[in-house]
Order: sequence, then C-alpha cells, then structure tokens
Amino acid sequence: MAVITGGTGVLGMEFAKVLAEHGANTVLADVDATKCSQCAEEILKASGKRSLGVRTDVSNQEDVASLMRSAEETFGRIDILINNAAAQPPGFCTAFEEYPLDLWNRVMAVNLTAQFLTTRAVAPIMLRQNRGSVINIASTYGVVGPNQHIYEGTNFNTPAIYSTSKAGVLGLTRYLATYWAEKGIRVNSVTPGGVFRGHTDPFLKNYCQRVPMGRMAKQDELRGAIVYLASDASSYVTGHNLVVDGGWTVW
Repeated sequence: MAVITGGTGVLGMEFAKVLAEHGANTVLADVDATKCSQCAEEILKASGKRSLGVRTDVSNQEDVASLMRSAEETFGRIDILINNAAAQPPGFCTAFEEYPLDLWNRVMAVNLTAQFLTTRAVAPIMLRQNRGSVINIASTYGVVGPNQHIYEGTNFNTPAIYSTSKAGVLGLTRYLATYWAEKGIRVNSVTPGGVFRGHTDPFLKNYCQRVPMGRMAKQDELRGAIVYLASDASSYVTGHNLVVDGGWTVW
C-alpha cells in the first residue's frame, strides 16, 4: 500500500490513481479533511481498491505520526511513501531582496522538512518489513537554476526558496538511499518538468520555446515514473533522480 502526501492535488491524485490501477491500496494525506475523504472515495469508485483520506499537516510531526499509525492500522503495512506535498502560500513569488523570513520558513517546512518528518515516521514500519520504496518529488529547479526569461510578461516567478528546498530534496534522497541501502528500503526521486495546468501566453510560449520537445508535460506523463520506482521493476535502483522534463535540463 502507498501513502501519498499532497494526495488530493493534481499530481497526488494521478499518483494515487495509477497505483490503485496497479493493485495498491492508498492513503491520501492533505490539509483539507473533506477533500481527502472525497478523493479517497473517487479512487475507490474508479479502481475498486481501498483508499483512506487522512487530514494531515505534513509540517507537524504529531500529525505525521498519526498519519502513519492510521495507515498501518488500516492496511497492516506501508510499502510505498510518495513525498509530494508542496507549499505556495500568499506572497510565494515575492522578489528575493524582499522575501520575508517567516514565508521562507513556511515553504521550507512543507517542501523539505516535511519529507524528513514523513520518511522518519515511516522508517520503523519499513525496517520491520525489510522492504519499502520512498519516492520524493523534486523539481528541475533543484537540478538547474531557473531560466528567468520564461517569466517575462507575466506576474509570477519561481522564488529562491523553491529551488533551495527542491535541491534539498535531492540531497535527502541520496543520503537516505545509502543509509538504508542494505535494509531493503529504496529511496529515489522524480524530477518533473513543467506540467500543463491551463497555462496561457506569454508564459506558455516562453516555456515551450525552451524545451527540446516543444511543450509542457501532460499530468499523466509522470505515471510511468511513479509505477517504475514504486514497483519491483526498479528493485536494483536507489538514490536515483528520474528526470521527466521533455529535455529541459539537457540544455
């Protein structure tokens, strides 16, 4: 079974759906209790696989501990953890020179510290099983610096906290991969490129001109990466960052 943080978001639901289609029960963790329940019901109806929605603030260690207890008590085990939660609070795109420390800390708490909390909390369960797959969702901007030109003519940008936190995700992934390599727990990351969510010009044009494949990703194009890293198809893969970006980081 799989625990997915940020489970009710666009990508979180894609991950839950594809894992359910491949036979996994799922736990969707997110901050909106009603939406968690609704999305879990949607997964059940679509796939016939059990799904549990658990209201969770992933930056709160008591919430995270409760999440893992609920998941294990309900399903008896946890085989997969997908650390997908991310934060974009009001003011997220503030210029670096004016970025408030409290905002920086709020984003870091969800984007990176939460991955520490959730993975630490699931560790005793996976260690008892001598088996587990942790998949951390990173970003191209954890691999390379942002191309500032794609934001020309728009009213938003990618702030430094995003790049910094996502680079930290890659560092945590590599550390834990070696730390648990002989314990049966594999730790990998997926780095998506830009995923199309109704973007309009000029950002869409600017972005697509800088991608070798000439377009943004469709949200279902990350499904294969998730299934691969979650399954025994990747049984000899750990510490890997699987980049799904249409070639963005090649240039």
